[in-house]
Amino acid sequence: MKFEAHGHYKIHVESNVLHIDGKGPFNKELVTEYTEALETCVAELESQGAWYQLVVLYQLCLMTPDSESVFVKSLKERKSRGLMACAVVLSNPQGQSLITEQFGKAYLASGVEHQFFNDVEQAMAWLNAIRQ
Repeated sequence: MKFEAHGHYKIHVESNVLHIDGKGPFNKELVTEYTEALETCVAELESQGAWYQLVVLYQLCLMTPDSESVFVKSLKERKSRGLMACAVVLSNPQGQSLITEQFGKAYLASGVEHQFFNDVEQAMAWLNAIRQ
């Protein structure tokens, strides 16, 4: 059965950082659409060499079980194309421990260095420190 994509995202590139804003929860259809939408940005970034992600998550950003495997596959692909690390900002503490656990498992499974933060300034400071 095919479902409508559930969740929202915005992506853009600034320097060698892929900025992603996501509002969940996310289903497989949304994660698949998101993965395809990333392709132009990833192609631009991989030509620069090493690159990074800043992800800001809003609301209850949990993934359905079938979307997790699509997400991990996408992360592994991005890592093979130059992704070095990801800073994740949880802007809404609702479900924070569950989100941290779910996304943390995905980043560990894909081998992508990551860190969770409460605000964008802290996240950018961490990314800037490891980008040098």
